[in-house]
Amino acid sequence: MYGKNLNLLALLILGIVISQLIFPMSVGACCEQENESMGTVIIATVEGDSHTFGKDSIAAALEEEGFEVINLGNGISAESFAANAKEKKADFVFSSASMSTTMVHQIQIEEQLKATGIRDKVITGVGGSLVTQAWADQIEADIYTSGPADAMSKANRLTEK
Repeated sequence: MYGKNLNLLALLILGIVISQLIFPMSVGACCEQENESMGTVIIATVEGDSHTFGKDSIAAALEEEGFEVINLGNGISAESFAANAKEKKADFVFSSASMSTTMVHQIQIEEQLKATGIRDKVITGVGGSLVTQAWADQIEADIYTSGPADAMSKANRLTEK
């Protein structure tokens, strides 16, 4: 029995030594990545809509990719989107609408960004269960996103330009 415990103790010590060699490198890479923001993203679900799953998934993916994400939540007015984008000097404004009755608020966000004078300074993205590329084209949004991977890919491509 003593020999079995000794082998277990040796493995435990070996694991600790290996983790101490690896962990400092992981912390350095993690902290270095956090300091280099890919851009600031304002994201929210539009006024009158309470569906957050897609928006939250996209927010998490963009944050993981290195973007500074400001998630305003759900039920957010066009005025609040624009005011936050202006205040935070956002690079991107993403809106989510999951009902046909709330998609109209995505048009209002585009209009409010123009009225605030920052539409030409931000990249707008739209998504939601009923939102399509045709809708994004119709309202003159810059990006239509079908989900987190699509949002990351398009946001990365636009930040490279």
